[in-house]
Amino acid sequence: GKSLEAMAASAPEGGRDNRDRDQNTLRVTNISEEASEADLQDLFSPFGRISRVYLAKDKETMQSRGFAFVSFVHREDAARAMDKLQGHGYDHLILKLEWARPSAPKDPGSSGTQFRSGYGKALAQDTKEKVSFASNLTTGTGR
Repeated sequence: GKSLEAMAASAPEGGRDNRDRDQNTLRVTNISEEASEADLQDLFSPFGRISRVYLAKDKETMQSRGFAFVSFVHREDAARAMDKLQGHGYDHLILKLEWARPSAPKDPGSSGTQFRSGYGKALAQDTKEKVSFASNLTTGTGR
């Protein structure tokens, strides 16, 4: 862990905010649909100063989609939170934490669109169901 901190310490100031924030961001999955951003703030704030909490919500229902990103001001606080909350039972589910991976190259103006993964998964499931449904039809007709 030392080398990362040393690298961060020697990095020139300015123009690095987004990269640093990515390095301090945890991706939290398996969150119950009832959990709110405030709940996550309460859960993670004992470990250090949080710069932002982003809870993914369904655009239609505004229901939680079961994952969130929590960004800490300091990476070591994020690491401690991950250590302590990994596998933590919360709202009848077991939390899973991992480091958020920065998304592919992005232009500086698009920092808001960083965490857009996840949509594809829901779509993939829909299409799979339709496909299997269609294949059931075809196998049933060839008698």
